Amino acid sequence: MVNSGLVLVLVFLFSYMLNFVWESLHAVFLYAGHDFSAKKYVLMVRYVSAIDGLLVLGIYLFVAALWRDMLWIQKMNAKHICALLVTGLLLASAIGHERVFVMKTWSYNQLMPTVFRLRVSPLAQLCCTKLLAVWLSKRVSFGR
Repeated sequence: MVNSGLVLVLVFLFSYMLNFVWESLHAVFLYAGHDFSAKKYVLMVRYVSAIDGLLVLGIYLFVAALWRDMLWIQKMNAKHICALLVTGLLLASAIGHERVFVMKTWSYNQLMPTVFRLRVSPLAQLCCTKLLAVWLSKRVSFGR
């Protein structure tokens, strides 16, 4: 029998690792104003990857609350995946809008593609890394 705590730890760990790779590969090219040392850059990527991991964990828990089943990934279906995607897109859109347009704590350079003023990379990141983290957690926890 799989413990729900193990699943939550796996979701966070896989999400952290996937987001770390994603941020490491693209952030330096897409975010404006990152002209600091490699050490400072790695610390920043570690921090934002941890935040992304917590966001994915929160989304997982939200879907668990919707279905009243902490181990919903064991029988994951299209409705679960749709809830993950919609929740992630809404959350990423809200965070991106707040940080870029309201608080002005982030800015993007000209390489960042946009759709309806929303930045494509952060939207794709949360969707891709979240789905892969949940799928990997399912594979490790339940073997299928």
